[in-house]
Amino acid sequence: MTAGPSSHRIVLTGASGMLGQAIIKQLAGRNDVTLLTLYRRDPPKSQIENIEVGTADLDRPNDMAPLLKAFEPTVFIHTAASGMQIPRPATEELTDINTWMPVRLAEVVARMGHCSFVHLSSGLAYKDQGRPLREADPLDTEHPYGASKAEAEKQLQITAQQRGLRLTLVRPFSFTGGGDSGTRLFPSLLRSAIEQTRFEMSAGDQVRDHAGVDDIAAGVIAAACAASDTQTSAYNLGTGDTRTLRELVTSVIDQLDLNVDVAFGARPHAVDEPMFMVPDMTHTRKALAWQARENVAHAVWRLVQRSFPSLVTKEPARYL
Repeated sequence: MTAGPSSHRIVLTGASGMLGQAIIKQLAGRNDVTLLTLYRRDPPKSQIENIEVGTADLDRPNDMAPLLKAFEPTVFIHTAASGMQIPRPATEELTDINTWMPVRLAEVVARMGHCSFVHLSSGLAYKDQGRPLREADPLDTEHPYGASKAEAEKQLQITAQQRGLRLTLVRPFSFTGGGDSGTRLFPSLLRSAIEQTRFEMSAGDQVRDHAGVDDIAAGVIAAACAASDTQTSAYNLGTGDTRTLRELVTSVIDQLDLNVDVAFGARPHAVDEPMFMVPDMTHTRKALAWQARENVAHAVWRLVQRSFPSLVTKEPARYL
């Protein structure tokens, strides 16, 4: 496909992560987008006409200014973060990466003019309300990752107001799919299935929303490219599903016909874990005309095909 004139020139951090990879896949070959993907070191060569690659040390954002000036971006999407794997980084490292790094990047972007800043926050930033969470609900949590994201939002809004920067805050709730890894829920479950070891969980009475990563990537792109009359916009991304975690995991196992022994209640709840983490999707569906479409069990199945190919599973229905 030959790239035509671009209406969006997008810079993306976190290009090697699960979400970053999904965003790149969806923007590849689009005539209306030119994408610059940033890597800390050893960037891959791009064979796609509308995608450029670059190397950048996000800890030294001022050094990125010449690269950004040459590219002339209209949108900067910051997805790089740390803290969702166990063990978590020390508090100081978590705060520096998740709170102050995006603030420093936003200050560089603000000096460029005519470029908006899209920050990937988290549903974990909210204070638990015992109901689906709305964008106007307070951000207040004991969860270390969520707290670092909540503070980032606060500081970014101060920076945006002071610098005249258009800011978009995107709050994805839990998601999975190709590229999910490490100690997160579904890669851990699938490893137990392969190793035929007991998978120990909490009681699973937490209410949790899970979406497929491709849907979340599409939501990020929609938010990044949306026109807005306000300086700061915020959007939840998720399905709005109010099943308990036990119901969700059991459903995924059944739909994949997965042979795994799950021990619900074998582990206590984490002390900082919210019990109800589901987005109210009313605002996002209206403002962005976006909604999640993929069945989360199908997203887990795609994770199997990519990372656990020896595991025999059944393909579930693709769409919700």
